[in-house]
Amino acid sequence: MMQHYLLMKKNYPDCILFYRLGDFYEMFFEDAVTVSRELELTLTGKSCGLEQRAPMCGVPFHAAESYLTRLVQRGYKVAICEQLEDPKQAKGIVKRDVIRVVTPGTTLNMQSLEETKNNYIMCVFFHSPASRIAVCDVTTGDFHLTEVRSVQEIRDEIAKFQPSELICNVSFLSDGISETELKEKYETTVYSLDPLDFGAESCRRSLTDHFHTSSTIGLGIEDFPNGTLAAGALLGYLKRVQKTELANLTQLHPYVASHYMLLDSATRRNLELTETLRDKKKRGTLLWVLDKTKTAMGARLLRSFVEQPLIDTAQMEER
Repeated sequence: MMQHYLLMKKNYPDCILFYRLGDFYEMFFEDAVTVSRELELTLTGKSCGLEQRAPMCGVPFHAAESYLTRLVQRGYKVAICEQLEDPKQAKGIVKRDVIRVVTPGTTLNMQSLEETKNNYIMCVFFHSPASRIAVCDVTTGDFHLTEVRSVQEIRDEIAKFQPSELICNVSFLSDGISETELKEKYETTVYSLDPLDFGAESCRRSLTDHFHTSSTIGLGIEDFPNGTLAAGALLGYLKRVQKTELANLTQLHPYVASHYMLLDSATRRNLELTETLRDKKKRGTLLWVLDKTKTAMGARLLRSFVEQPLIDTAQMEER
C-alpha cells in the first residue's frame, strides 16, 4: 500500500494527496505534517518499513469536503486518490487512483463559493509584444480570451476579474509580475506551467477537440494571433485537474480589453465598486446600491457590468 501511495505522490508532487483508506482519507510524510498544522489535526505515525514511523494524519471520508475546502482556501492543491473497487471483493491491494485535483480556481463545492460572484481562474501567456489572457469559471461555463500589450494592462485585467487562481508561463513571474505581488496585492494563488503546456500544436488541438471544430477559425479568435496559447493551455490544465470533459464550457468569448474602461486596483478600491475600503463588505458599495436582482445569475451579470464599465456609447445603450 505504501509503495502505491509513494507512486501516486510522485505523480502529483505539488499536491496534498488525500489517500482513501476505508472510512478515512489519510496523509503521510510531509503532507501529514502540513495538513496537521493547517487544520489542527493530531499527527500520529505509521510503520512503513523505514527506521522511523511515517508521519500520518487523516480525516473522515464523510466530512472530507469541509477539510478540503479549508485547505483550498489556504491556496493548496489537493489530489483525491479514491478506491476504485469494493475492498470486500478486491483480490489483494484495493485499486486506487486520483479521480480529481481540487484547486482554488477549480473547486466545484458550491458551499465554499459565493453564488453571486464568479470564481475565476486566469491563464497568462506572457510574451512580447502582446500577452494573451484567458479567463474561465468552471461552475458557470464563462470562458473569455483577450490580449494586452503591457504589464500594467495585465494588472488591470487581474484587478477586473479577481481570479482565485492564476496559472502562467515561467517568464511572467520573472519578467512580468512577481509571485509575491500576485499573492499579496491580488490575493490569488499562483502556479507556473511547464513550457510544453504552451506548445502551439497541443494548445490548438486542445481547443479543436473540445469544441469539435476542424480548426480554430470557427472559434472567432482570428483577431488574436497566438490566442490559442492561453486558452488552450488553460483548457488543458482544467481537464488534467478535473478529469472530465467540461461539458459546460460550450463557447469561447474573445473580447478587446480597450473596449472597457481601464481601472487599476487602487482606483477600483477607492471607488468602492463591489466592496468597501474599510471592511471589504458589499453593503455601501455601488453594486449594493444598484443590485435589485432576483437570481444568482442576474447578480453575477450585474457585478460583471460594474467591474467592466464600457466606454462605447452604442454598446452602453445595448447593454
